[in-house]
Amino acid sequence: MHLCNKLFAMAANYSLSIVHPSIELLKNASRLLHFMAAAFIAINAAHQLSAHEGSSIICYTQLVIAFDIFILVFFGAGIVTGSPRVNVLFRFIEASTFLGLAFTLTMGNHPVLGVLHAVLSIVYFFLFYREWRISVSEAVELKASGITVPYFFAHAEIKWLHIKKVVAGYSSVSIETVMDEKVQFQLRNNLKIEELEQINDFCSLHSQLCS
Repeated sequence: MHLCNKLFAMAANYSLSIVHPSIELLKNASRLLHFMAAAFIAINAAHQLSAHEGSSIICYTQLVIAFDIFILVFFGAGIVTGSPRVNVLFRFIEASTFLGLAFTLTMGNHPVLGVLHAVLSIVYFFLFYREWRISVSEAVELKASGITVPYFFAHAEIKWLHIKKVVAGYSSVSIETVMDEKVQFQLRNNLKIEELEQINDFCSLHSQLCS
């Protein structure tokens, strides 16, 4: 029976939903980032209309996009935090709009403003990518190959060979490497007793196999 449990543990994967400080900071800054995007888009559209530059249809389209984002910011706070995929959709719209503005301004003999909007597009596309990854999984993944830990810029996988100790508690998980580096995260949901036992057995077994 004990051997069967070990074989099951070797085949299983565990995903522990965590609270990551830098990712939480990004979530808390989402409304401000949306507001900044809407402001840039609205200012650009208003400037082009007043200077009679570009197509008025494009300018009014920008104003509609900015207005929609402002509605999200001021009346959809719960959507931004509670519906990650809606937040990601608006981030993609903002990044795409900045990219379009970069091309328009550059072709319209405004290279400096074009570069500025290109930089904004790159930043917002990166935020879109990270927020999309967060919406898919914000968790520590325990696998046979190692442990995947989410970070702000990218996910990192730590091989079992480099792991010294893993301690899973009811409300937290900590990982210590052979280089004496330690990371600890709070869990979004407390573990049940049987889950805790399975996870600790899983970690203990793979640590022994790689030692």
